[in-house]
Order: sequence, then structure tokens, then C-alpha cells
Amino acid sequence: MIKKMKRNLTGVLLTALMMGACNHAPQEGTYHLRGMVTNPKLEGRTIYLQDAVKNAAVGTLRYDSTTVSEGRFVFSGKINAPEVRELFIQETDSDRFPITLPIVLEPGEINTKVGDIVLVEGTGLNEEMMQTLVAIDRFKDRDFTGKEIKEIKEAFAGFVLEQIVKHASSPVGKYLYKAYQNKLNEKQQAEVRKTLGIG
Repeated sequence: MIKKMKRNLTGVLLTALMMGACNHAPQEGTYHLRGMVTNPKLEGRTIYLQDAVKNAAVGTLRYDSTTVSEGRFVFSGKINAPEVRELFIQETDSDRFPITLPIVLEPGEINTKVGDIVLVEGTGLNEEMMQTLVAIDRFKDRDFTGKEIKEIKEAFAGFVLEQIVKHASSPVGKYLYKAYQNKLNEKQQAEVRKTLGIG
């Protein structure tokens, strides 16, 4: 009888321990986005988590918002599949040059900096996004002295096409197409849609 009770008690304890461990394990599909603001003028301002690319039919959808407090902000939630969103903040309500940063919401710890410099890191897709943003900045910093506007536009379209193909298997590629498709000619757009498998 005592041996049987010990077995039952051991089983109950093991079950309780396993349940406790489950409660402390990271939840699948949960993201934690922690941000640091480097511009003191943004203290107390509202920062939004919104669509990364404006939808012509419905405008820009905002999914969440929070207030910058002591130079920091936090977003957290659940997501079924990785989605590209944008952090959006203004120094004033009439600010015509807001600070924006495309990020990928995916399970894990995401770290960002917003202000004079912008940065996103912490998860695989966000590292990929940051590398892509840096590549775009480097292209824009090239010396185009003596080049005609048409040549520069064609060079940028070629660069965008190259980046989309490079990131075709991730949400970063689809984001680039949505954000820059107006920079591509019809032939390039058709090539990209075929590569991304979209209509």
C-alpha cells in the first residue's frame, strides 16, 4: 500500500513539475519587441506599430501603440506567421518627416533603436531586414556625379530587383516588392511576381 502511494505521489510531483516547466517556457508564436529611443524630443510621444506599406484601398492600418517612457518602449503579442510591420513616430503631430523603421514580427526577442539612427536585431528575419536596409542606404550613398536621372533610376530598379530575388524566400522579399514595385518596369514586376509566386 505504501509503495503504491509513493508511486502515485511521484507521478503527481512529476506532472506538477512538467506543468510548471511549461508555464515558464517561451510561448510559441509570442514576440517581445523592446525599443530604445535616442532622440530626447520623442520622450512622451506615441509610437505606432502599423502596416509597413500603405494600402491604397484602406490606407495605413495601425495594430498597436504605446508611449515612449524614459527613452524606452515595449510591444508584445502573438503572431501565427512572420509579418513585416513598421514602427512610426513623430516629434510633433504636424511633423512631416516622421521616423519609420520596417521590422519583422516573429516569435522571439526583437530589439530596436529609433531616433538619429535606426536599428533592428535579435531574430533571424530582423537581422536580414537590417542587412537589407543597410544595403539600400549604401546604394543611396553612391557617387552618381555625372549620371543622368534616368540612369540612376534604372540602376536603383536593378538593385531593388536583385535584393527582392535574394530575399524571395522570406517576408523581406515580399516587403521590398510592395514598397518599391513602382520603381520597377513592367517586365521586372512580372519577373518578381513569378519569383515570389504572387498574382
